[in-house]
Amino acid sequence: MNTIKSIFSIALLISILSACETPLTNIPPSKLPQAESKLVVNSIISPQLPYINVLVTESIPLFTKTEATERRVENATVKLSDGVNEITIPYDTENKLYSIQQSKFPIEDSKTYYLSISDNTRSVTAKCTVPGKKPVIKSYEFDTMLVDNSYTKDTVLTLRMSWQDVPGDTNYYKLDAVIDYQYSVGIVTDNNEIREELLTDNFHFYWQGQEGKSEFMSDKYLDGNIMNSLLGKFNYFRPRQLTMADGEKETYNPKNKVLGVLLQVLNVDSNYYKYMRSIEITGNSDTPFAEPAPLYSNTNGGLGCFAAYNAAQLKIVFPNKR
Repeated sequence: MNTIKSIFSIALLISILSACETPLTNIPPSKLPQAESKLVVNSIISPQLPYINVLVTESIPLFTKTEATERRVENATVKLSDGVNEITIPYDTENKLYSIQQSKFPIEDSKTYYLSISDNTRSVTAKCTVPGKKPVIKSYEFDTMLVDNSYTKDTVLTLRMSWQDVPGDTNYYKLDAVIDYQYSVGIVTDNNEIREELLTDNFHFYWQGQEGKSEFMSDKYLDGNIMNSLLGKFNYFRPRQLTMADGEKETYNPKNKVLGVLLQVLNVDSNYYKYMRSIEITGNSDTPFAEPAPLYSNTNGGLGCFAAYNAAQLKIVFPNKR
């Protein structure tokens, strides 16, 4: 996350100051407004997540002479409470965040959780409530499409989903589909041969850029109805041009196989939805004269977002063939 944008629209200021010569450019640093660095918190909790992760950084105030965008805070005390029980979350030096297995502090439906963070000089708090109900995935449909562009022909795996809205409440949803994908890569050896290496990894379907919408949806005007997703897309790995040891080019066709897909419809709380929407709005503000759009924050005494979701999940296993 660009922590500076959560306070000021830096891109707007830089573009205006560089484009216009005004007395503002000659203001001495001592006359500029001073601001203190703040703790920035990012954490999403869910009954479906195996870990409770909390990322803690600190903002860099406007007019600070540095090119850094964030600094990790490694010496904070991070505590999570459900109003009765409390746990201290240790720092994970490998992943550079505060992390603990959820089995040590289970996240439950409908419960409100309280996060407190202190680094001895600054303290912040935040709270969120896990949505109590999960939507029900009603149907899904996979298909393929061929995209012919000026470079090559791409095969795209597509997906549409529908789900039953949770009635009686204002609900916010996030679409997600994770593909379990097996593929080969070609490696040119010193003997001028192509050696194949088989890999398996997880990739996400892509939902954005369609009809001005994204993977985030609201049930406004659709309470209790069947809701439909946009068209999710996943691009198969295309043929590659390999440079052989003798300098010749050779086309390598990867061997690809879809092992399965995990369908998810996340019932997210309002904090998650407002935060992600504010990121979209900020990212779409590509004109220097647009009104600054600060990122949403529900962190008291600092910046950032502490949010929750409850997800419907459906695992689809594909036939064992290419």
